[in-house]
Amino acid sequence: MCSSCSRDITIPETLLAERDDLIRKRALASEELAQAKAELEALRRRQRISLRRS
Repeated sequence: MCSSCSRDITIPETLLAERDDLIRKRALASEELAQAKAELEALRRRQRISLRRS
């Protein structure tokens, strides 16, 4: 229900499906970013350790 005009508002199923798809893609991208950051940090740690041994 619209607060300004009191009309019933319906959201098309296609729009809801698109929103759900975008939410899923955002979550996947966030997971990939977290994994990439963890891999980068592991590489940096290994590099620091190898520099200390040299």
